[in-house]
Amino acid sequence: MASVFSKFGGIRPMASKLGDVPPSTVKSWHVKRQIPAWRHQSILDAAARHGISLTAAELREIPEDEHSSVAHTPEQRAVA
Repeated sequence: MASVFSKFGGIRPMASKLGDVPPSTVKSWHVKRQIPAWRHQSILDAAARHGISLTAAELREIPEDEHSSVAHTPEQRAVA
């Protein structure tokens, strides 16, 4: 299953499609695997505008990207 970020084409494309969200904010969501609930509706709206199939459930539970190169735990970041 593709993650929210993959569906938007990556971090920078997602930030661009959201309009008012800097790439650094989207990157922090990606690293944490969590998007604040108050952002969900605007993300669902942006997905609809751009023809991206996305559900509210996908925003609540974000899976690891298939080919993610991001270190997520402190131990992984120390090794990376």
